[in-house]
Amino acid sequence: MNTKRLYTAMPAVACGLAPVPRDAIVHKKATGGVSSQLLKHEFLAKNLLIELEKKRNENEQLGLSVQKMAADTIKTMENDRKAVAMDIHDSIGGTLAAIKLFMELLMDHRSNNNSRLTVEDRMQIKQLIIHLNEAIDETKRICHQLGSRELEDFTLTVAVSKLIQRFNQFLPKIEVDYELNGFDDGVSDIVKTAIYRVVQEALNNVGKHSEANAAKIKLTGFYDRILLEVKDNGCGFDVHLLAMDHSNAGFGMCGMRDRIELCGGTFLVQSKPGKGTRLSAIIPIR
Repeated sequence: MNTKRLYTAMPAVACGLAPVPRDAIVHKKATGGVSSQLLKHEFLAKNLLIELEKKRNENEQLGLSVQKMAADTIKTMENDRKAVAMDIHDSIGGTLAAIKLFMELLMDHRSNNNSRLTVEDRMQIKQLIIHLNEAIDETKRICHQLGSRELEDFTLTVAVSKLIQRFNQFLPKIEVDYELNGFDDGVSDIVKTAIYRVVQEALNNVGKHSEANAAKIKLTGFYDRILLEVKDNGCGFDVHLLAMDHSNAGFGMCGMRDRIELCGGTFLVQSKPGKGTRLSAIIPIR
C-alpha cells in the first residue's frame, strides 16, 4: 500500500487540522491592510510633528534674533543721542555761555570806567543777554532730552516723574497730571528706554503743537504688559493728514510708533481738530 499517497489523500480532519474558512482568509488580508495603513499614517504624523517642532524652534530663534536686533537698534539710537548731546553741550552751549560772559564783563568794565554807554546801548545789551539766557536754557533742555542719565540712574517710574517735573518747570502754564504704578519690577532696559522716549516726545508735542493747557499721563502695569496713555485738551489734528506730514510733528509721531513696535507693542493715535489728542500704547514688559 502506498502510504505516501494515502496520507496525502487523507482529509484535513484526519490530520487534526480544522479547515480554514475562506472568509477568515479574506478578513486576515483586510486586517493586514488596515494595519499597514495605520502604520503609514502614524509614520506621517510623526514626521509632521517633527517638522512642526523644527519650525517652532526656527520661529523661536527668529524671534530672539528680532528682539536682539531691536535692542541693538535702540542702544545705537541712545548712543547717538548721547554723542549729539555732548557735542551740543561742549560746542554750542559753551559758545553761548562765553558770549554771555563777554557781554556781562563789557557792561561791568564800561560802568567801572565811566565809559560813555547810552541808555539805549545798555537796553540792547541787556536784551541780548536775555536772549542768550534763553538760548542757553534751551540748549540745556535739548541736552537733557538727548541724554539718558535719568534712565541709567533711576527706575522707570522715577525717571518719568522727573521728566514730567522738568516739563512743568519749562512750561508751567500747561498742567500735567500723571499716574504711574505697578510696572517697575521686571521691565527690560529696551522697554524702559522706549517708554521714556515716547513720553518725552509726547510731552514735546503737547508743549510745541497742541496749544493745550492740560495733559494727563497714565502708565499702568497689567500682568505682563504696560499700558501707556497720554492725552491733552489741545487743538487736535487730522490723523489721516499726519501720515503725509514730513515736519517734525509727523516725524516725531512716527518715531514713537517705531519705538513701541520695536518692543513688540502696539501704538494708537486718536485725534480730531478741536478735540484734543490721545496716544495709547500696549508694550510687553520683556
